[in-house]
Amino acid sequence: MSMAGFPQRIIRLTGRAVRAGLTPSLVSYFFWIGCITTMYAAWAFISYTPIDEFLCAIPGEVNISNGWTVGCGNCSDTLMLCDKSDCWRHAFNLTWQLDAATPNGAFYGDFQEAALDSTCNSLVLTADSPASMLTSIEDRRANPSRPQVGQACVSWSCRVLVRATMRSLGTHLTGPGICTNDAPSVKEPWFATECSCDDMLITMAQATSFRSLCGAMSTGLRSAVFERHLSKKDQCYQGNMAASAALNPIEYSEFANDINCESLFENTGSTLAWFGAKNYLLANLPDPTSYTIAPYCRKVMCFAFVDTLLNAECNFTTNALLTDVLTATLISAIATECQAENLALTPLSMCALSSFNESSYCETQFPGRRLDDAEISESPWSFLEGLEPFSKALRQSISRDSSGNVTGVQDTRPKPRVQPGNTTTRKEAVVEFDGMEALAFAEEFADCAGLDSSCSSDRRLQVTPAPATTAALQEYTVTPWSSCICYMQCVPGVMTRSVSCPAGVTCQEPKPSSAQSCVCKHCSDCDVLVFVLATAAAYGATGLIAFLLWLGFVMVAQLEEDDYTEMSCGLKCLGCFCKFLPIVTKIMTYATMLLIVVLVVTALVPIGELYSDCKGSTSFTQLAIGGIVVWVVQLIVGVYMHRNKPMPPWLHTAQSSGALKLICKPLNAVGP
Repeated sequence: MSMAGFPQRIIRLTGRAVRAGLTPSLVSYFFWIGCITTMYAAWAFISYTPIDEFLCAIPGEVNISNGWTVGCGNCSDTLMLCDKSDCWRHAFNLTWQLDAATPNGAFYGDFQEAALDSTCNSLVLTADSPASMLTSIEDRRANPSRPQVGQACVSWSCRVLVRATMRSLGTHLTGPGICTNDAPSVKEPWFATECSCDDMLITMAQATSFRSLCGAMSTGLRSAVFERHLSKKDQCYQGNMAASAALNPIEYSEFANDINCESLFENTGSTLAWFGAKNYLLANLPDPTSYTIAPYCRKVMCFAFVDTLLNAECNFTTNALLTDVLTATLISAIATECQAENLALTPLSMCALSSFNESSYCETQFPGRRLDDAEISESPWSFLEGLEPFSKALRQSISRDSSGNVTGVQDTRPKPRVQPGNTTTRKEAVVEFDGMEALAFAEEFADCAGLDSSCSSDRRLQVTPAPATTAALQEYTVTPWSSCICYMQCVPGVMTRSVSCPAGVTCQEPKPSSAQSCVCKHCSDCDVLVFVLATAAAYGATGLIAFLLWLGFVMVAQLEEDDYTEMSCGLKCLGCFCKFLPIVTKIMTYATMLLIVVLVVTALVPIGELYSDCKGSTSFTQLAIGGIVVWVVQLIVGVYMHRNKPMPPWLHTAQSSGALKLICKPLNAVGP
């Protein structure tokens, strides 16, 4: 045959194959069964990822009201952030998705190393927030004799903290104002607008200390902490600070980053209380010079105090934060201190301000009467009445709802405890450690004095060259691997084991690894992913066999009588293939039936709490319904072919045993 006629022959063979596939026969049967089963196998395989993501999004914490009943205590793996604060879970989840879920993430390597750091994990188990985690790291560094965390643990923990604290990095977790749940979503819909990290306790002293620990990453952390503290104050105090900021923006910025001045602000509820706390502290310290109050702090608070006297939101008859600390001695001390800022505060000038005029102080200074309009207008402080716009200028930036309430103030309503485990993708850990100590809880390190090898702080990512293995040496004693230990479900973690050599004995090298990477599985009551993969594999195998049979029968259909005159080895193999392989497709029909039953029961049939979490996955439900349709079609086509298109005589197998016929009858009924 010339090469010129080769394309025409291919076209003719292709046309015959297509006609054979569309004509009701063994050829068409296996062709369509191959198409149907292969497509469903691909569907099942593709559905694995969305089903897995749905199950990973079910929080490990128990929430019976939503049908989630497994809980952290029943998880097959150890999830270190289970039952931790809402803030920590959300902050970790957000940081992982944005910064570490893929190798391109800026903190991917740091997270991989931190997840395998046993000392880091022991601190996670005992901490209750991102801030307390960093405090624990600082405590360890202050005691070098105890095991130390690696730098990757420090970097990762710092990144989680700044995402939890700094609104400039996103509006998911922290205020002031309303928070969001935009992609990547880390909160449940009913929790979407809540700022879960507003309740995390972090002081200005901690924020200042964390700067040296976290480096450039923490730039802006102290300002963020000040804004957090400001948002928790009442409208009066917020307005006072806003007014002072409008007049003294430079000093205000310095005040916000000053550990001494801001710490007083953090722990007081009014400008009067700030001055009172400062004076009390300086009067009772053994060395008052050890607690310096910078001039810019005094300037900011003096102008804020003047706004307190003027601000209508600061009610000196009903606001306990003001009335409880209001004394003539304190007012006199403030007036004296603020003279340095050219604020000539006198009883007349202060009581001339309408808001302060109703106070007990003014009643004492001017008993039996109030200042009239003429006295107020003649007061040296009457010009402050014209500063009302300045008092309101920065208050306009304070978010309020339709009722006038400040949205940045801490919301004391109870919040749901349920959080999404909420990771959308699984990533296998790619960092391998060798020679790493097994995970130990913090109490196991309590008596560690740095002399025991179990207290080693070595976490270097390298393998020490080992001498050649000597068969005569004793092997290391190893314990079984622990369960996978991770921050949260569906993220990389570590499995550990003990590797030891008896004292005085030389063991074979290299020393077995005591840690290896793993990925924690989801914590939901729906352990069906293995059935999904089994279904995909079963239908894929059925489709492959069906297509092979289709090609085999196509080849047989092309043979002519002369081709049978000489039974070659290839022809004999083809005959065996077409004779004995169809039984496999019949067996797979019943095997896939069992798998489909499992999918249907777990996805669609109410069976109480058992597998209750499976019912919410749309992908799983669709896969189960599609499985019913595919299996029924497969069964109908097989029964039709058995009744109307029997197998050709050369495929017939004589059966002399009645028992064997009875056993094979169910198989014969579902295919030619």
